Amino acid sequence: MRVAFAIGGIPSLGHSGSTIASWIIISELLAAGHDVTAVLLPAGYLLDSTAPERFAALERLGATVRVVEVPPPAPRGRWRARAAFARSIVHPRNDELLPSLHAADGVRRALAGSDAGMAFGIEAIAATACSDVPILAALSHPPGVARRVRARYAPSERNLLGRASERSFLAYADRRTAELLRQFPSVAVFSRHHAEWAARQGANAWYAHYPMPDLAGPDWRERRAAGKPNPKPRILMIGHLQGIGTISGLHLFVPSILPLLTEALGEDGFEVHVVGGQDPPDEFLRGLEHPAVRLRGQITDPAEEFFAADVLLAPNPTVTGASARILSGLTFGNCIVAHTDSLVGIPELADGHNSLLATTGPEHAKAVLRAVGDAVLRDAVGDGARSLFEQAFDARVAAGRIVRELERLPG
Repeated sequence: MRVAFAIGGIPSLGHSGSTIASWIIISELLAAGHDVTAVLLPAGYLLDSTAPERFAALERLGATVRVVEVPPPAPRGRWRARAAFARSIVHPRNDELLPSLHAADGVRRALAGSDAGMAFGIEAIAATACSDVPILAALSHPPGVARRVRARYAPSERNLLGRASERSFLAYADRRTAELLRQFPSVAVFSRHHAEWAARQGANAWYAHYPMPDLAGPDWRERRAAGKPNPKPRILMIGHLQGIGTISGLHLFVPSILPLLTEALGEDGFEVHVVGGQDPPDEFLRGLEHPAVRLRGQITDPAEEFFAADVLLAPNPTVTGASARILSGLTFGNCIVAHTDSLVGIPELADGHNSLLATTGPEHAKAVLRAVGDAVLRDAVGDGARSLFEQAFDARVAAGRIVRELERLPG
């Protein structure tokens, strides 16, 4: 079967969760004997110095690569531009909310001759909605969800017009996304909560598990056992420090969780290793100047950090979809302390079985203290975490379900 895989980015290992998942799905399609054409709509910020090598890696994997640029809107005079902006605030067009619609003609040409296709992410969904090829749409959440989370935890200092434009997007984007999703024969949503939302909007939506590579490897248990016990409880927090998931978690960690851990264990009685690129937002810098906190920055191989941690702390009150940091922790068999909002993206998380769940800052601190004080509990929760990965999110299981759905579409 000839399959086109459209995405707003470049599938690759070692970048974001979406690029890793798309790489896995393409790999599984190729392993199943299908011809795959990767149709890429790369935004400017993705075309960095690593892009040529990532294109080449896709081709070495066995995929044909086609890049479709998203053309900019036609230029307008000053007054026409102002009138168009005013109108877009009151009643925006779909292409103003989702600019990748401008690439629809180019994507349609790239899809020609395919038996089926997959549109991964809202950019690709917008560009393929009117395709003659049967397309499986895949997304984690409607686009307004992440914008609302960021507006709550990291509000931007926009001017009046910028705030009006943002409110217009939030008012219309999810509704227009639902209209697009109804045009697809099948819609995979990497969050049960948002799959139910899409189904209520009339889309043929179903809950799909987010495909993850086995980062720890089949000998994960032996590798974990080979590590030396930590002289102090070691807590790992990992993720891009300017990402909204990390920022939302810092809103709980700095003012609430960290002081309670300090009170119970002493300033020098534990370590929190904060791993991720960029600097944390200024509002948290003073709070993170703590004897127990180690700001590690970006690292090349996080495996040893996951193996070394007694607890993976993910206090992120977000409702976007499956958390990549939690999914990574599942592969390593970590004892994960996570926010109950994580159930939106990973409803299989079960308190005391494959994770420890909490809502408030004090509840997170209590769960961490419980875990670091009970090695038997840590091991049992870690075993449950790894079992959940193997049963649901392993590449062959999760991507295999998607491949089977794609194989069904042409019929």
